[in-house]
Amino acid sequence: MRAVFSENQQKQFISKLSRLWKDQQDQMRIAQAIQELNIRYNLYGKMARESGVEDIIEQLLERLSNSYPSLNDIQNKRILDIACGSNTSKAPASYYFGAPFSKRAAERTSTGYTAMFEPWFCRILLELGATPVGVDLGDLKKELFIHYLVDLGKPGALNFLPDHSFDAIQDSRLFGSPEFTARFPHQADRLIVAQELLRQEQRLLKLDGIIIHSDARALWR
Repeated sequence: MRAVFSENQQKQFISKLSRLWKDQQDQMRIAQAIQELNIRYNLYGKMARESGVEDIIEQLLERLSNSYPSLNDIQNKRILDIACGSNTSKAPASYYFGAPFSKRAAERTSTGYTAMFEPWFCRILLELGATPVGVDLGDLKKELFIHYLVDLGKPGALNFLPDHSFDAIQDSRLFGSPEFTARFPHQADRLIVAQELLRQEQRLLKLDGIIIHSDARALWR
C-alpha cells in the first residue's frame, strides 16, 4: 500500500492519460480535469491507499478516448452511466478490469467500502464539459452531476427516462458488485437483468448515439 502518491507519480499519471488524445488542447483538458478531481475528491490520496483506483481512472479514460477522439465532441453531450458507482459502494472479492470475464483482476482482501467504485466516470465527464446522468442504488447525494436512485434489478427501472434522450451510454459496474451478485447468485437471473439493460440502452440511445461500454452486451456474447 502506498502512503503517498508522489509528485513524480502524479506527473507520470497525467502524462500517460493525456497521451490518449492527440490534440494538445485535449491533453491540457485531461490534465486539468485530473487536477480538479484531486481537489474535489482527493483523487491522489485515494490512489495512494488503493492501487485499483488508478486502474479504474485509466480504464474509463481509455474508453472515452476510443469513443471520442476529440474532446470537443463531448461538449454538452448527454451521457448516461448505468450503475455509475456511489459513495457507499463495496469492493468485491476480486474486480475484473474491462469485460466481466477479463483475466486482468485486482484481488481484494475485504468487501468493505472502496474508492474504486465512486462515480468517477460521471465526475470526469462533468469536468470535461459533458452532461452526465448517473443511476445507482448507492449514495450520490453530494454529487454535482444529475443522478437518480434506481434499483436496476427491477424490470422497467429505467422507464422514467425518455426515449432516445442520450447521446451515449455506459454500463460497467452492476454485474461485478457484491450487492448485485448476492441478490442474483445464479447466472440465468443475471442474464435476465442484462437483457433488460440491453432493451433500455436501445430505447434510450439517440439514433446517432453510441455505446461507450456495456457489460450487459458482453454477457450476451
